Amino acid sequence: MSSRDSSVSALSTARDEEPDSATSSLNDSFSRYLLRPWSFMQGSSPSQNYDDVDTDGTDFPDTVEDNFDSLHVDRSANHKVSDGWTRYGDASRGKAANNIEHLSAWTRYGDPNRQKAVDHTQIASGESGWWQKQMLVDRSLRTMAGLTSVFALVMMILSITYLPDLLARKGKNSTSVGSRTGQDCKSLEAPNIFLHLLINIAATLILGMSNTYQQLITSLRFDEIRWVLSKCGDSRVGTNSPTNINHKKRGKRKAWSSWILLIVTSVPIHLLANSFIGQTIIINGPHSIHYYEVDSVPRRGNSYADCPCWVAFRTGKFPPMKSLAQDDQHDAYTYFGASTVLIAYDKFNCTQYRNTTTLFDLELPQETSFLDGYGVGNCSGLVECFREGAEESKCRINVRMSALLTLTVCLMIKAAYMISVNISLRQSEKSQCLTFGDVIVASAMDRDTRIYNECMVNAGDGNRHTTVHTCHKHCKDRKPSTTGDSIGHCQKCKRYNIIDKAANLIHPSIAIKYKKSLISSLGTTALVQMITLMFCSLAMLAVSLFLAVEFGSAAANFKMDCTTEWLDTDINYRCTNFGKTQYLKDKFGTFGGFNSSGELSGPDPNTSEATIFLIANGAQVLYSVLYLLLTYNVTLISMESDWGDLERTRRRLRCTLVKGPGFAQSYLLQLPKKFLYPMMAFSSIMHWLLGQAISARETVYADHGGTNQYSEKSYYSVVYGTYSVWLSTILMMAMTATCWWAFTYTREGFIPQMFGSIRTCCAATTELESFPKEGIQWGDLGQADKFRHAGFSGSEVQPIIPGELYCGRKTNKLD
Repeated sequence: MSSRDSSVSALSTARDEEPDSATSSLNDSFSRYLLRPWSFMQGSSPSQNYDDVDTDGTDFPDTVEDNFDSLHVDRSANHKVSDGWTRYGDASRGKAANNIEHLSAWTRYGDPNRQKAVDHTQIASGESGWWQKQMLVDRSLRTMAGLTSVFALVMMILSITYLPDLLARKGKNSTSVGSRTGQDCKSLEAPNIFLHLLINIAATLILGMSNTYQQLITSLRFDEIRWVLSKCGDSRVGTNSPTNINHKKRGKRKAWSSWILLIVTSVPIHLLANSFIGQTIIINGPHSIHYYEVDSVPRRGNSYADCPCWVAFRTGKFPPMKSLAQDDQHDAYTYFGASTVLIAYDKFNCTQYRNTTTLFDLELPQETSFLDGYGVGNCSGLVECFREGAEESKCRINVRMSALLTLTVCLMIKAAYMISVNISLRQSEKSQCLTFGDVIVASAMDRDTRIYNECMVNAGDGNRHTTVHTCHKHCKDRKPSTTGDSIGHCQKCKRYNIIDKAANLIHPSIAIKYKKSLISSLGTTALVQMITLMFCSLAMLAVSLFLAVEFGSAAANFKMDCTTEWLDTDINYRCTNFGKTQYLKDKFGTFGGFNSSGELSGPDPNTSEATIFLIANGAQVLYSVLYLLLTYNVTLISMESDWGDLERTRRRLRCTLVKGPGFAQSYLLQLPKKFLYPMMAFSSIMHWLLGQAISARETVYADHGGTNQYSEKSYYSVVYGTYSVWLSTILMMAMTATCWWAFTYTREGFIPQMFGSIRTCCAATTELESFPKEGIQWGDLGQADKFRHAGFSGSEVQPIIPGELYCGRKTNKLD
């Protein structure tokens, strides 16, 4: 047998015999803990009426039986005991759990003898019914599933309603549907802005609910804690961190599939929520033609390569768009919005060709030595066309069916997933640790999950571990080593090193009340977040300053710009009839929407609808990523604040695994309402402003061309609103300042920093015996053999002694 095989065999034998093994003694630990003859709720009478206890909305039975001697566990009939943790045999020991209801299968592993006892006892699981008997977190999850289903139903109804219009639409290059005539643009601005505000509120709710279900996916089970501590050293609780999925002992593939499913169905909401209902401007073509003769055209007339101009000159009518097969440059659209086309022509060479033919008989363009141009006889390049006058555009609020159908499918998938999760968990036993209170309860119940000798070690400070090492070719030191700790031995090869990062080695620390900031705890992760956030803030600030300079310059030069003799009379028409305010509004936009937007990119016939949506909503995706990072940091701060309070005052843990007078419940998983609601309101407003700052606008060129020849041609462009850009920049700067505050957050206290660390929670439960209705507290637990000990206790604790060495102790007190 090789040295490596011998080491592995010896380690396996030692682990089989050691009572701290995660795979062999989980049930032993819970059995020893649950069968101890002390009350799980100290200071509570077994017959106490729970109606007078503040339980955050949780319903409890009016009374609990005091005389457990009368209970009989019928092993042959699988007798059901429903008011406590799993009870074994001796009824008198049922008093240890008379005031708490356990919702997870804690005792499914371990000693077959104790497994036999479990087989004859039914562990409490999810209650029947949909609302009244459920825990608050279950009510919240079901509300989220129901609300998402309502949103999906609304979108499905909209899709079915507008589907006939999509099939019968005139413009086949767009999926936008709406009324043909349109309304006054000014009257639709307020409804459009308000509608988009509601859409962004709904989108924020949907994404927040999806984020909650993602946290369910990434959370660890209570029976995985010991394995994670031994293999990874630590993991986080209470956050939507996908790295936690890789810490799972089993079900990684399913968890990743579910997490990716929710992400994939969330991305279209970021990209399309502000575009599935949008602004459409209807522009009609000119309805009259005016000729005037000139002695000569000073330059080659635009009719030489301008198909609509040449057709209007020869036929006396502006041609319908669908008849201009040769208009490959789309020159016809340049005349839309004008009431009249003014045609200047050379009276000596072109008079005889004016209005002398029909569109059907019009000759094909002649070939020249330079390019294909329009002309006849000597009249070539001697015709010039101008726009004259301006017609008021009409507007309508259109539904973009491509975006609507995509969002409908995504919401239906989300709703189906959330409903399936709630149905599957309805009668199942709770096992996921969603809050740090769940980790503390799980660690208190299972001795194998406790971390001894680290009671004062901060999260992220590192941990001691043991290694069973087998020398191999990468080891340069010829002297054999069983641990590989010596210089010259390779500990990187997993094949030759078995590492236990939860070996409970002595790790004393000095009691110091000053703590590190959040940015020090996150390390390079915080640096990447701040660089990204600062880059976005500075970019938006630069854009805002550029627009401010251009806005001021345009206002100062308004008089000169509007009194210049322009050949394009439409500019003079706008300046003369609307003044400076309307001029600046048309050029830069205000709050966005319809004619309150400036054009960032003109209509491009070759740009698809989907491409414009992606460009217009790219900022939404980037902001959503930054918002998730902010939420992550604020969540860590909120947990750290609650954790620090446990040193100053006695508090009840907020748990989802168990319920009772000693535990608190809430509808929300982590962030309290005072943080969550303002953050969601901020996110909704920010998404709405970004949607107004840069958006997709559809321009419909309506060609009447006679009674039965109505047609439409749609093009999309990216537009912006200056005021919205400025306001969103201000909010972005405020968000950056908030993130800086979050990163510099610190607190005073002797209780070690946690920031979501499971290891820190498990190191504080080594002597936690009870969960009284007043709650638990962290503090000094007395002197051990060499060092002092600190941790949670349901009894009174002493203040921490500054400057003392604390390490903890492994005791048989609870056996």
